[in-house]
Amino acid sequence: MRDYLNSIEKNQFMVLQSIVQLMDGLRNAGVDGPKITSMLEEWTKRGNITKAEHKNLKTSETFLRKFLASVYERLSPKEQELIKKKVMKFDFKLVDDFTLKQVHRDIKDKMNNAVVPRQQFYDWCMEIMNVKCNGCTKDWNTCDLHQVLDNNFIPESGFDCKNCKYAYNLNEGRKAK
Repeated sequence: MRDYLNSIEKNQFMVLQSIVQLMDGLRNAGVDGPKITSMLEEWTKRGNITKAEHKNLKTSETFLRKFLASVYERLSPKEQELIKKKVMKFDFKLVDDFTLKQVHRDIKDKMNNAVVPRQQFYDWCMEIMNVKCNGCTKDWNTCDLHQVLDNNFIPESGFDCKNCKYAYNLNEGRKAK
């Protein structure tokens, strides 16, 4: 037996661990939820569970806990610590297809389009402009950077260069002094 889990096994282990945490009332968007015991009591009170179903659910809980404990115990201490940290950050939700597609679309959008705070974006633009626009004589019609700066409402340089509203020449100003 290995003393680690591959990524697929780790995800499966965390799903099962999350189910146990759900049974313990530790899952539900960070709010303590109903424990399996209170759920069984409620279903029994409403007459919506047979004795066999009750026994089967309790038995499955017991065997799931035994399985998880057995696997966890044979893992290396490093792997145990890694799983313990990951499972605390891991959660799964039951969602409908529409919501799932929306989540996937949002993830794909974030992979295609970086989102940064405006001030941080301005700061990066200034750094790029210091390299690309300072002393630039390129025509703005052929400049990809001009299009990006313009599309993102970056203020003009204020130097009124004929070739581009973002171009400037700090070196020239220093020589004249």
